[in-house]
Amino acid sequence: MFKGANGLNLDSKGRFAMPTVHRDSLASQCNGKLVITVNNTRERCLWLYPQDEWDRVEKKVVALPSFDPAAQALKRFLIGYATDCELDSASRLRIPAPLREFASLEKHVVLIGQGNKFELWDEARWKASCDDWLAPENSETRLSVELESLSL
Repeated sequence: MFKGANGLNLDSKGRFAMPTVHRDSLASQCNGKLVITVNNTRERCLWLYPQDEWDRVEKKVVALPSFDPAAQALKRFLIGYATDCELDSASRLRIPAPLREFASLEKHVVLIGQGNKFELWDEARWKASCDDWLAPENSETRLSVELESLSL
């Protein structure tokens, strides 16, 4: 399970060092092999999956109906941008240029653990999004049925 938020820096080649806390888990779970793709929502961040978790997600997405416009859009983004990557000998991961452009990643980024995957955000966009999510007018947002029954 991946959790926590880590501020990181991209180097000139678009690489970042995976935080030490996640290295052993990634080595044992997927031998350092990951898939990175775009988040198919209005939020311009990237999703980073261990290879085995991506395989499960990809099967579900591929099985969606081809004639459903929303399903087709999901396939185009999620699978279309999906890129295999691997931690190098220094535990760095290189983010391909098209994905960096999609998420507007510059020098400072934030890696957010999401349980089965990570999100990778531009640091300024992450902070602005957090401010939006915490704004008083957003606290009245209606929860979905699934979230209403969740007890934390």
